[in-house]
Amino acid sequence: MLVGSVTNPHELDQVCLLADLIELRLDHFDIEKQPLFPCIFTLRKKEQGGVCNLSEKERLAKIERLLELGPEYCDIEADTDPAFIERIAKKFPKVQLIGSYHNFKETPQDLDAILKEMKNPHFAIYKIALKANSTADMLRLMVFAKTARVPISVMSMGPFGKPSRVIAPIVGSVLDYSGLDEETTLHRYSLKTLLDLYHYRKLNRNTLIYSLIGDPVEQSPGPAFHNPRFQRNGVYIAMPVKERDVGECFELIRKLPFGGLSVTIPIKELIAPEMDEITPVAQAIGAINTVTFKDGKAFGTNTDAPGALNAIEKHMLVKGKRLAILGAGGTARAIAYEAKQRGAHVAVFNRTPSRAKEFGCEGYPLEALQNHPYDILVNTIPPQSAFIPHIQPNTTVMDVVYYPKETPLLAAAKKLGCHLVYGEEMFIEQALLQQNVWM
Repeated sequence: MLVGSVTNPHELDQVCLLADLIELRLDHFDIEKQPLFPCIFTLRKKEQGGVCNLSEKERLAKIERLLELGPEYCDIEADTDPAFIERIAKKFPKVQLIGSYHNFKETPQDLDAILKEMKNPHFAIYKIALKANSTADMLRLMVFAKTARVPISVMSMGPFGKPSRVIAPIVGSVLDYSGLDEETTLHRYSLKTLLDLYHYRKLNRNTLIYSLIGDPVEQSPGPAFHNPRFQRNGVYIAMPVKERDVGECFELIRKLPFGGLSVTIPIKELIAPEMDEITPVAQAIGAINTVTFKDGKAFGTNTDAPGALNAIEKHMLVKGKRLAILGAGGTARAIAYEAKQRGAHVAVFNRTPSRAKEFGCEGYPLEALQNHPYDILVNTIPPQSAFIPHIQPNTTVMDVVYYPKETPLLAAAKKLGCHLVYGEEMFIEQALLQQNVWM
């Protein structure tokens, strides 16, 4: 059930159009009469993220007075005086109590201990909100929710926790909270984004999760591209995964209903040990950008290679052409492999030229590009490096970066009359191939 959390009464009309249930944050504003819509009353104390300035005795007295208005639910912190919880449970039997726990610093290791400590016979739902300091933290909470034997509402807070707002209903979370805006402090998707982009109302325990993993992932067009294209019950998210967390994240992903993954830098070359099978193409390239889960196994392949060349060959066939690649990471390796398969003459320019030998190509330092003729230049070096190479006029120039669309390299190439191939063209081609692999 999608809950619209309201801290400003002026938002009510808009939130009521989008949410199934309204949380009235009564530590932010007061009400005097019974609401005309299904709602949760929350008068949160400061220690658990509220703004209530009352003493605990005054706060509990106010909660009891407010319950006279007859809300459907009341959110009460699980560490509240048990005698008070028992009193309001008996006095207001039609009000369902949500026992809540918040930790704004971390996701503790022993989640079972947290739930055990919260247990109360008067709670209809247990709500657990924890700060995630890694995607592994967020996934641990999702695995915990999936196996919980009580009605539970879970959410991860912080940048790493944002995907939990989509995964939670898939693992059985009974209440999922959001608001009108993309909340910057709690890092949640807005109600409209959940409904329109992630088709929240279709999410259920049979939904397969697909995700981009890597770092960074915030600007990826993946969710906007993939979500409208699923032909079955699936949803696509983006999860930032640091190099150090790859193993732990894969262990947790295998415990959740994932259908597949897109893999981006810097972990394309690190995930091979996590695979049960790898296609010959991905083995030859030495990098995996697409993972499919089926029958408990993980299958790795690479769609970067054909995707990049498909994008280029919509403008120019590469057979017999001289193709220069800037950089020597996983994407460069994939493009070099596929370009050679299609008959191009490939040279790699990198700060460490010897890496090109791993591709079976000629290798040169970056500065050698100005003296090396080429027909097609492909850049795989991230724009934050601030490196702008020597560009030969009237050639074809491609940048694999898709955000911003016109990178500094492409802007410079445009002034020289070059034919441009944008990174989003490669993204679309490889993403279409990923859809084919997953389906």
